[in-house]
Amino acid sequence: MAIKSICCCCGMGAGTSLLAKMNIEKALTNIGKKGVTVEHCTISEAMGSQFDLYVVSRDLAVSAKSLPNVILLDNILDIKEAETKLKSAFGI
Repeated sequence: MAIKSICCCCGMGAGTSLLAKMNIEKALTNIGKKGVTVEHCTISEAMGSQFDLYVVSRDLAVSAKSLPNVILLDNILDIKEAETKLKSAFGI
């Protein structure tokens, strides 16, 4: 499956998911991936959405179990972790 859309999720849909979105966008640039849209929202809003990949902090892993194709981040501020997990998701 080609990944063309990513959703960064957090509990409230504001601070944490917005930071994750900015870091995921930077990580995508660093690994050379273009044409991928990145959005952010609450974990509950994500349940009814149609994204190719979801990025969630590890503390919300239980809530994210019903989402398909999830990357769990231990530290949403760690660009290197994001790059590593995105590379794996993209098969790089």
